[in-house]
Amino acid sequence: MITLQMTLGAVLLAISLGFLSHLVPQKIHALDRLYAFRRNNRYPISWKYYEEYIKRLKSINITERDQAILESDRHRSLKEVRKENSTPSEQGLRIIINPLFENNDDDEESPLSALFKRHSDSGSKNRKKSKHFNMISDIPYTFDDVGGYKEVKEEIDQCIDLLQNYTKYARFNVRTPKGLIFEGPPGNGKTLMAKALAGECRANFIPVSGAEFQEKYVGVGASRIRELFEFACNNKPCIIFIDEIDAVGRKRSNDGESSSSERDNTLNELLVALDGFKNTTGVFVIGATNRADLLDSALLRPGRMDKRVYIGNPDETTRRHITSIHIKGKPHDKSITIDHIVDSTNGFSGAQIENTLNEAMLHAIRNNRDEFNSDDLNTILNRILVGYQPSEHKFSEDIIEQIVIHELGHAVVGMLCNHHTKMRKIVINMHSPTSPGYTLFEPSTGGINTRDALFEHLMVLLAGRIAEESFYGISVTTGAISDFEEANRLAQKMILHYGMGKEIIYPTMSDAYREKIDNEVHALIRHAYEYSDFIIRNSRNLISYVMPILKKSQHMSAEELLDIAREKFPEVLLLHPL
Repeated sequence: MITLQMTLGAVLLAISLGFLSHLVPQKIHALDRLYAFRRNNRYPISWKYYEEYIKRLKSINITERDQAILESDRHRSLKEVRKENSTPSEQGLRIIINPLFENNDDDEESPLSALFKRHSDSGSKNRKKSKHFNMISDIPYTFDDVGGYKEVKEEIDQCIDLLQNYTKYARFNVRTPKGLIFEGPPGNGKTLMAKALAGECRANFIPVSGAEFQEKYVGVGASRIRELFEFACNNKPCIIFIDEIDAVGRKRSNDGESSSSERDNTLNELLVALDGFKNTTGVFVIGATNRADLLDSALLRPGRMDKRVYIGNPDETTRRHITSIHIKGKPHDKSITIDHIVDSTNGFSGAQIENTLNEAMLHAIRNNRDEFNSDDLNTILNRILVGYQPSEHKFSEDIIEQIVIHELGHAVVGMLCNHHTKMRKIVINMHSPTSPGYTLFEPSTGGINTRDALFEHLMVLLAGRIAEESFYGISVTTGAISDFEEANRLAQKMILHYGMGKEIIYPTMSDAYREKIDNEVHALIRHAYEYSDFIIRNSRNLISYVMPILKKSQHMSAEELLDIAREKFPEVLLLHPL
């Protein structure tokens, strides 16, 4: 028994010695690393140091992450560094040069040196990046790159002087505006105008979006506003561009429960940053939105973003500049002229003009042609206006003729009206999902119309159905449904809203006045119907002559229709019912 116990003890002792022989070198190796690290860095290692080191490695800030990576060599012992930088045949002392500062024979800077340089400059005042925002120093755009909009450029010229010479205004005891709002429909270059403004005055540019400040965590939006303005103040002169500013500057709620919401707190911080105790002279804020009606009144008050510039759809001169810019590099034949494109894109935004030319060029390439022509342009314009479907409508010949007569009714009445906008073209488009035929008029300029212009618009809307009745009697189609709906809405507005009835104001709270309103609307539509019917009945010969021509070509301009009327039916041009 004693012999057995001695044998087991010997076995256990041998196992323990083997384990210790394996463990001790590792422990000695770890201690060697620890002592070497303490000799190199002159301070002991702690768990807090390793926690901070891991945080830097996981940080979203690139500068902190690079610094942590660069410091990774400091965790290795001198023994390991010598072992990696030596060969088995080498003996004696070896001088190790840090590859970070190693000189290259080439003129190019090494990636590690560039990384160290970026890290060394990260703490400077004019850094190019904060935790969440980037700054652009050299904007390649100027006002020369923005086609047209001469009045808008003149409006913001003083803003450029404010940013270039913001110190000269201090001695005049004047208040310099903190920013401006670009408002208007989408696609008209509000963002491009802000970039051009920054490029003209050679100021730093920080582009952000209003949605970047909206987070589910409380306090995140306000902290990012503070970070943004601190970053801009350290890089004066600086432009902060907030795209879709209505996402952060929306009107604050009135109920007490949501008045302390995260969105309201973010807006409050923005208001304080624009006009608070801190001096932000040299920082200019530009906001862009197509919903300026949603912005809080405190954001737009004098002293904050009190300058508002409306950038609407381009006029003829601006459309010409935009077309000249975007047609460069796109081959086209002689049927395409700048004047033709300018007339065809009346009412389009700048983005729609660029898209029209781009799609016309793609349509020509799809058909194995190196140039686009007027047919390509008209095809794209039809798709933009009334949509597109791959398959054609399967209508009978009689229905197609009835559609042509319907559209000619609109066109003839519109051509003979004195106060209505000019008729441009008639199109029969069987690829349209909803409108196989349409008559295009120029858009109305301005927001004020006369009673004569509105009454003639009622006549044009009813003329399509009247033309069908004149040729087919009671066998009419359902194609006039949208015309009737628009005519009814227009007549109600003329009576109720515009005061164009027998009485100026109609109270709507009593049944007696409701009956009067209905009678006024009915009488107005009836008068428009009678005038339009007079023109159609006296233009039957013109419509009958043009119908097969339009059915075959499926496209006719106003000039072509007017030339036919002058040559074949001059008596029609004498019809002026009003």
